[in-house]
Amino acid sequence: MKRGLQVAMVLASIATSASALAEDEAPDQSLPRLGLLPGEPLVPSAAPSLPFGIHPAESKELVLDFHGYLLLPMEMGVHERLNPVVGQSGTVLHTPPVIPQYPRGFEYTGVIPNPWGQLNLTYGNSIISATTILGTGTFSSVQSWYDTVNQLGVYDAFLTVNLSKAIGIPFEANVGALTGRYGAMGAYDAGRYGTPLIARTNMVGEMLTAAYPAGKFRFVLEQGFGGQLASPPINIVPAGWNGFVNPSLGSTFVNHVHGGLAYGKVLQLGLHYLTAWSQDDQRANALIPDGRITVVGADAHVSGQFGHLFLGVAHTQLINAATVAGALEVLNARGGGPDLIEGYLGPHSNGNGGLTTFGFQYDLSLSRLLFGPAYVGESPDVLISLFGIGTSVSSSDPMFDGVFKLKIGAEATYDFLSWLGVSERFDHVRLNSSDDKQAFSMLSSRLLFHTGWKARNEIALQYTYFSDGVNVYARTGYPPIVDPSYNPDLHVFSLIGSIWW
Repeated sequence: MKRGLQVAMVLASIATSASALAEDEAPDQSLPRLGLLPGEPLVPSAAPSLPFGIHPAESKELVLDFHGYLLLPMEMGVHERLNPVVGQSGTVLHTPPVIPQYPRGFEYTGVIPNPWGQLNLTYGNSIISATTILGTGTFSSVQSWYDTVNQLGVYDAFLTVNLSKAIGIPFEANVGALTGRYGAMGAYDAGRYGTPLIARTNMVGEMLTAAYPAGKFRFVLEQGFGGQLASPPINIVPAGWNGFVNPSLGSTFVNHVHGGLAYGKVLQLGLHYLTAWSQDDQRANALIPDGRITVVGADAHVSGQFGHLFLGVAHTQLINAATVAGALEVLNARGGGPDLIEGYLGPHSNGNGGLTTFGFQYDLSLSRLLFGPAYVGESPDVLISLFGIGTSVSSSDPMFDGVFKLKIGAEATYDFLSWLGVSERFDHVRLNSSDDKQAFSMLSSRLLFHTGWKARNEIALQYTYFSDGVNVYARTGYPPIVDPSYNPDLHVFSLIGSIWW
């Protein structure tokens, strides 16, 4: 949802300072982060010293812990009406804006955010706890119609068992319905695009994480297995209330294994393997081949006085993937259904193909760079971010085979008062790098209001200008589909409130 060209120089600078920073650190017995924790939303990074997350309970007694996040945008798209008649204005207003920003498509940048509400309730102690997460993508009091699909209800629910003291090394087990996000590009979140670069899991099952400390090094291993609570009934009719479900989706299971190495708080490396498959004989057509999606990837986080740098790469292989449900997401596209097939592989691919994806994000605080540990986040600062994602498509559909998609961006934020800041962001998206007609750019200016230097709240006034290629289209209708008859809005005005605790 929100916060390079000189990557080699940045790496060299961070590596030079890494040794000195690590010498002052005490041994860390915590579990290194291989991805986002289930309770962490895909939100813009807070100030570098303020990570979001559910902190493990330290009480021996059972206690209740409560966290949450609210993102409340009001957005208005503005464009000129084509051929107005008597009684019609020459200017049209849209909410939501008619723009090329489908959340499950490659074109999504997160600049124009979607509503989100999340309440995390955790009850337990330092050994065992239960977490229930309530989520919604809309708010009923301001909805012009009742959108059942975005009223998510209980989003995640799981038990966490911490056996570190009993085993002697950091060890944690999670059991239940939970999500896993891998390839988080930001320091504390999924990054500027709100997209885990490698993959996301949506399953009910188990996730085990263990670490082995060796001086300032920590080795970590994570394993998870699970499935979904149910598959669509074969006689279900796709409709709005069920999210236009595809009855051909089979029972889908996920297995994933991750390994990592952390050096203090300076360097973290991760290797990832995830596979989701369906071998279900109860689908409408029992002759449909079994489907599988497999992802392998690697990522690195480097942090220090010279900023935070993320580098990642992943390869996704799809085989007859049309029957694989949303237990696994790649680039926010759920399973092998229409998001991956129509958006990447093509309608004539039969779900066969692959994606090779890379991404980077570099975040720099100029005040932290200049003042080092003396900077505690309570003075003016300039924050600079550079970021990008590219993916190369191989497909059995010749119209989509060889397509390379790319999006890059930059953002600069100047917080000059404890309650006021300004921000400028530029994004360029190419849905097909060899076709300028399928490219568009966005320029966003924001005025930021806070209640303090380290406030966990923000009110933003934002204006975004779109410059679209002639073959860039928005999605309209229900379900949203590409509609060439609509002219995307050129101007979007936003009033965005957010808070987390």
